[in-house]
Amino acid sequence: MKKHTYITAGAFMLLASFLGTACTDGNDWNTDKSYDRLFSVTSANLSITAQSTSAEITWNAIPEAEYYIMEYSTDSLYDDIEMGGTSHSVVLGEDKSIVESPYTITGLQGETKYFFRMKSMSDHKKESRWTYIDDYAFETPGEQIFNSVATADLTESTVRLTWQAEAEVTHIDIYASEEAFEAGESALQTYTITADNMAAGECTISGLEAQTEYWFVIYNGTTKRGEIGATTTPPMPDADIKISLEEGITLIDQTLIDDLAAQAQAAAGSVSDYSLTLGIPGGAVIDVYGVDESGEQTTLAIPEGMSITFFALPGERPTINFPKSLEIGGTHSYIRFEGLTIADNGCQYLINEGNGASIGDFTLTNCMIDNMNRSIVRLQASDAITFDEINIDNCMVTNIGSGGYAVFRVDNAAYTIGAINVTHSTFSNVGHNFIQAGKCALAEVNFNGVTFYNTPNDASRYLVDANGNNTNVNVENTLFGLTPGRGIRTKGTINVINSFKTTDGVFSSQDFDVDVTSPEASSAEVFADPANNDFTLLLKGLNGIGDPRWYE
Repeated sequence: MKKHTYITAGAFMLLASFLGTACTDGNDWNTDKSYDRLFSVTSANLSITAQSTSAEITWNAIPEAEYYIMEYSTDSLYDDIEMGGTSHSVVLGEDKSIVESPYTITGLQGETKYFFRMKSMSDHKKESRWTYIDDYAFETPGEQIFNSVATADLTESTVRLTWQAEAEVTHIDIYASEEAFEAGESALQTYTITADNMAAGECTISGLEAQTEYWFVIYNGTTKRGEIGATTTPPMPDADIKISLEEGITLIDQTLIDDLAAQAQAAAGSVSDYSLTLGIPGGAVIDVYGVDESGEQTTLAIPEGMSITFFALPGERPTINFPKSLEIGGTHSYIRFEGLTIADNGCQYLINEGNGASIGDFTLTNCMIDNMNRSIVRLQASDAITFDEINIDNCMVTNIGSGGYAVFRVDNAAYTIGAINVTHSTFSNVGHNFIQAGKCALAEVNFNGVTFYNTPNDASRYLVDANGNNTNVNVENTLFGLTPGRGIRTKGTINVINSFKTTDGVFSSQDFDVDVTSPEASSAEVFADPANNDFTLLLKGLNGIGDPRWYE
């Protein structure tokens, strides 16, 4: 039997009376209107990504918020501090411009701690309370307004520094090194930045030592705005005058050389013994030749008594083209090339001397020569020619002598040469004798730290042909790769120390013994890619033998 529940009329009236009282409008149980405010941004959803001079603020949108106010300061911020109440406070958003996330604060300083807070705002509802980030503050990383220092910005005594134009900066401190700066050592000097420096965003620090590392720190007052290191270039070789060609010059001709010779004579106070260092701008491509009376190109003659160094200035390796050979007849203490690419632009011989000459040293240092048709030095005069030394150091020479002449052709009894010295260099694909010195009074040949490959590449040619002479040949730390050619022909002594031949680097005649005989390996096993002039050593056991540039 079902049970039924009955509500009496009296009970129903009582319940209705109670419900009516509970649902009256107005919440008349005395709510506090001061609590009717916007929600705050939650700290968990507030994040700051700081850069050196800016910070991106990201937060969660707040319902009913029409805009937001932010405040940052290098002074502490907390609830008891009224908005804008510190001497370093910056308040943002009072113009109602901050309406959505993210927002980026700009104009900050690097390596600086900033306290931060924000709140949501509305014209129709009470503002929220302040929200603070974890730890209350964020820190900007170090600023870097310096641009990288290009090689063209360096000389032996100066460094040109560049930075963002119009940036607020006051001075640059110069230190011996980054470590010296980090250790708190005193600056070597301070450069005060002028208004012109600031407008251009550049200055040149002078009075520096050659080939020396420095550390530069740029400030706005006490605020560091950047730091960078740079090393000055090696010094231009000493001479009575040192002249750097201006950017854009593409020709060294007889008029220029004669004019510079007159300046060097005046500086030396001598017309018979004076010197010039001629700086070739980095990356330049310059022709070298004279012009005869008919306007045709001819050899450029080094003036009598002048010694000269053609010197590569900092930057990409410059190239000097020789449509005609260089004339070095007469007396010169030295003729030198340093840091250059020397190109056969029709000359066939770098030196093709037909006149009497007396040279102290003829030297190529850190030079590159590729596809020179015949010789670096060919002597063809009937008059006496003397060299104290011919030096090749730290050079790479490839594809030379295909025109049927030795790299050094000095085979006449009228010639006297103290020594031909080849050090720390590579010669590959030599089409004729490397040294041809029959009859010449050549005292000695010295190879030290040299890599030879396919030298000579003609079965009838010699590495050194001093036929009939008492030329002493000293071979040290030298590596001989592939060759079908002949070895050393001389009546003098042959001394070999710490040198190696590949199995295909054995000379067909006039061979000589080497003292490093293990491991036995072919050129393909010793060198990385000899066909493409990569002679990097694949066998570490051979490190210390051959041109050091190829050591693994």
